Formats: sequence, structure tokens, C-alpha cells
Amino acid sequence: MTSPLMLTGIKVVEMGQAIAGPFVGTVFADLGAEVIKIETPAGDSARTWGPPNVDGAASVFHYINRNKTSVTLDVRDPDDRRLFDKLIEEADVFVHNLRPGVAPKLGIDAQTLRALNPRLIHGDVAAFGHVGPLKDRPGYELALQAYGGVLSVTGTPEAGPMRAGPSIMDFGTAMWMTIAVLAALMRRQVTDEGCSLQGSLLETAMSWMGVHLSNFVVDGKLPVPFGASHQLVSPYGAYQASDGPIIIATGNDSLFAMLAAALGHPEWTEDPRFQSNSNRTENRADIDALITEIVGTQTKAHWIDLLAGEQVPCVPIQNSADLMTDEQVAAIGIMQPEPGSDVPYVGMPFSVEGVRPPIKKAPSTLEEAAKVRGEVEQAVNAGESPFERLFR
Repeated sequence: MTSPLMLTGIKVVEMGQAIAGPFVGTVFADLGAEVIKIETPAGDSARTWGPPNVDGAASVFHYINRNKTSVTLDVRDPDDRRLFDKLIEEADVFVHNLRPGVAPKLGIDAQTLRALNPRLIHGDVAAFGHVGPLKDRPGYELALQAYGGVLSVTGTPEAGPMRAGPSIMDFGTAMWMTIAVLAALMRRQVTDEGCSLQGSLLETAMSWMGVHLSNFVVDGKLPVPFGASHQLVSPYGAYQASDGPIIIATGNDSLFAMLAAALGHPEWTEDPRFQSNSNRTENRADIDALITEIVGTQTKAHWIDLLAGEQVPCVPIQNSADLMTDEQVAAIGIMQPEPGSDVPYVGMPFSVEGVRPPIKKAPSTLEEAAKVRGEVEQAVNAGESPFERLFR
């Protein structure tokens, strides 16, 4: 069986705070890379993002920093800088999301570190980008959801914009940077040279807004928020049953015909207003009113069972408690316990030959990270590899 630890042997140094930088390290660590997380003696700020807390650190810190080994270093201190440089000389990848301008001041910018290690792949995650008038401005999730246009298409016209619940800018930026690093590793197999990579929350927002922006460029119409509906597809959205809302999503004409038949109105497909998706989108209010009138006569369970049996996409709106008891979620096995704890966390969202990359190690405590500094120093002073000392 192919191991899910496909990045075994890759050495990563991460100097991340909060989410966007650290989650790059998480993906690599979950896939088997040796990831050393550099923290100041005060620790990553995400350690304090509780309650809830687990073993003295916020639950979110555990989720984002499993499978890594932390070491406390202050790169402004000459002794610590000597240890940091030894790690960089051996590393394949260095990634950070420090505030704009901090990396050059600390001497950990791409030019400086790649002079130590020309094969190093240096990843720099920013808020607004690395050029332009806002390149030195810090930013967080909500600010970039707003600035990048995402809040302009969330919520409803009546309720106003709503922050997307998951931190899609942070996790999305980490995902794009991970893809870039993996591509750079592949290129290095040919060139034997590293490179510098730049990513930002703004660029991620622009990527998520790609469909909306391309439509605007073509027709000049500003995209508007549709709540749970879809600007390009109809019927598609939340419909109120007698005991709460359900989601019905018909992405093509065949599915609409199946929905119409299941609701007892096959003649809808002959109505000029509804004959094609374009017609239905133009007459969204009409078709939504007809569906709502019928769906409101029965319970959620009734419609979910009926429509699922007819192969019409229809699901409940689940919350966190629902997900933790859901049979399908349990079947895919994505929730994994952290070693030494009965607390489960979401694992990598894919499997290799049916095996999901495991959570093998809880994140280091700050006390452990301080001890690791001593192990790194011992290895360096002995002329040994600190990675070998920590991971073998």
C-alpha cells in the first residue's frame, strides 16, 4: 500500500503566526515532512485563541499545529540566530507570514536566506500583496473578505453583508502557497535551485471572486448577494419546509425536470419561464415561489427522503453538533483523535490509496519548545544535523 506520508524526507522551517502561515506547515507535516515551527518565547498568538483550550493551548492551535515540533528562538539574539541559520542551511522549505517589513529587518527575507541555502524554497505570505501602495499594510481575515470583494456577494440585500464563517482567506492562502511550494519542489528536481514565492490574502480573495469578476467584466452588471442561492443557477437555494429550511440544488435542466416531477408538477418543464436554466434564472422569483408553497406543506425529513430517492440534490443545513453525529461524516473517517487526547480534529481532506494522512503528534507545548532549543544547540555544537536529532 502506498504510504500517505508522501513528503517524508522533506524538511520545513515554519515561522508562522495565527492561521495562513502555520497551515502551510500543517499540510506538509500531515504528509510526512519534518516540520520545525519557530516560535518566540511568548509563543504563537494562536495559543491564546481560547477558550476552548486543550492542555493549556487553544483548540484552534492544536488543529493548526499538529504533527510539528516547535522550538523557541529569537532570531535577533546572536546565539539563537546561529541555530536558526543551521536549520535554514538544511531545510528544503521556509515559510512565514510575518507582518510586512519584519522579515527584511530580521534578515530572514528570501535574498538573505537563499544566500545561505540556494536550494531553499522561501514562501512569504502577506495580507495585501508584496507590491503596490498597500504592501506594508497588515490585515486579517475579515478585512480581506471586505477589501477583496467577498463581502459584496455574501448575505442578502436585506440583511447586508455577512462574513463567511470559515476563514476562507487564511486557509485558502495557505492552500495556494502549499501548491506553489509543491510545484517549486518539483521544479527543483530538474534545476537543483530553490526560489522565492509570494502569496497574499488579497490574491486569494481575487481568486475566489474569479467567476463574479469575469461576469462583471463581460456584462458590466455588479454581482449582488443571493443568500443561499446561486447567481447563475435556478432553482438553487434554501426552501422553507414546515419545520425549517432545506437545501435544494438543481444544477441542470434534467435535475429540474426530476424536481418538478417529484413535486407533482411535471408541466413546469413546458412553461416558457422555466424551460431552460437561463429562463429559470431570469424568472427566479416565480419558480422559487412555486417551490416554496409546496415544500412548506411537509417536514424537512419528508422532502429529503423523497427528493433523495428521486436523485434530486436535497440536504439539511447541518451545524457542528449535527456533523459530529452524522453517519456519512463518520464513514469517511475525517475526524481523527490527537495522540494522548480523546479530542478529535479534522484531518487532511483526501486519502492516499484509501488511507488518510494521520495525526501522529500533538503540537509542542512552550515548555517542550524551549527544551527543543537545547537539543538543537547540542546538535549544532556537535556538528550534527538538528533535523536528524529531532526526527530520527
